[in-house]
Amino acid sequence: MRFSSIVFSGALLSRTAFSFQSGSSAHSISRTAALRSTAVTEEAVAAPKSFVGSKLNDLDIANEALAKFYDDIEGVEIEPTTGGVNNIVQYITLPSGERELLRIYNNGCDSMRVQWEHDILKQLNTFDLSFCVPKFLESKEGTTMVRLSNGADACMCELIPGGLPKLTAVEDIGRASGELNTALTKVDIETSRCNVAPYWKMWDVHHAVTRESFEEEMNGPHFDEVRETADRMLKETLDIVDRCEGKYQSLPVQLIHGDLHYDNVLVDEGKVTALLDFEFAAFDWRAMELAICLSKYAGEEPDAMPYFVDFITGFAKTGKLTKEEAEAVPDLINLRILSNIVYFVGRHQAQEDNISSITTRIQNYEKRVNWVKENSDAIVKCIVDEMGL
Repeated sequence: MRFSSIVFSGALLSRTAFSFQSGSSAHSISRTAALRSTAVTEEAVAAPKSFVGSKLNDLDIANEALAKFYDDIEGVEIEPTTGGVNNIVQYITLPSGERELLRIYNNGCDSMRVQWEHDILKQLNTFDLSFCVPKFLESKEGTTMVRLSNGADACMCELIPGGLPKLTAVEDIGRASGELNTALTKVDIETSRCNVAPYWKMWDVHHAVTRESFEEEMNGPHFDEVRETADRMLKETLDIVDRCEGKYQSLPVQLIHGDLHYDNVLVDEGKVTALLDFEFAAFDWRAMELAICLSKYAGEEPDAMPYFVDFITGFAKTGKLTKEEAEAVPDLINLRILSNIVYFVGRHQAQEDNISSITTRIQNYEKRVNWVKENSDAIVKCIVDEMGL
């Protein structure tokens, strides 16, 4: 696959073709966005200052960010990464040939959340882990995050080798995920600094959404083309919220990654090289981490259960749950899946994203929710057996 790259040379921009392949594996990072246009879109011009978008539509902003880390950006190349729906993340190639990552956050200009992520990763980078986590570079100001003129925060990261695994290396991803879940209990950080809501507080997963505004949006014209699915997913969402607000409040709580799935993992030759994107780290039920990980495999064709078995087998080597937690996992998987619907509705309402981000996904989410409900007993049995509960 080939993409366009942009070379900064003073005020002159030139386009060249560039492949992201390096040897046999692609350097990749999840929750990022492909560059599709060099023009500032009409949507970006009309949006409020806090709107950043997930596409690099304003080269001046990227230029501004780079200038906060480097004295001279002459000849610096910028290329889009693949995938992603939240933040702007671009490959940076310096004149020396060294490659790094530029990230411009699209989180409503929430600097507290950015600093939270950076402080967690600073500690994790001192731990003896079997994989890498993002390591942020210092700006010319001596900070790892900088504020841009549009209100967004930006940072630079070291580039970690590896490619997206998709449906490969499942057991080793499970092992690494369990290792991280255990390691996060050793991170020393004030709980009061966390401004990321636990998943069961569904109406806090995005600052712009409420139960009332969510119901209104789901019943509104944006979902008419998927009306039956939208109606069922609205009911499922309200039901899971009511269930989790009462049934699982005694489950153990700890710091978790909060968005750990195979699109936030890099692998090389079947082994995990990195776990990425700690933007949604939060104090939540310990079992949510496993549920989030498994949610991405739910509904995979022709049969998702082998992926569940492999992942749980790996997770059980380095992580632990109680039997009560194991029995909650199916509901927690669907809590995660359904929270995506609420989250993307919130992003639409905050003008951070287009409603198509959810209307094009909602039928897939329904498929995954139904698969989990149909296979809940088998999921619980696998966890109980592998962990010896």
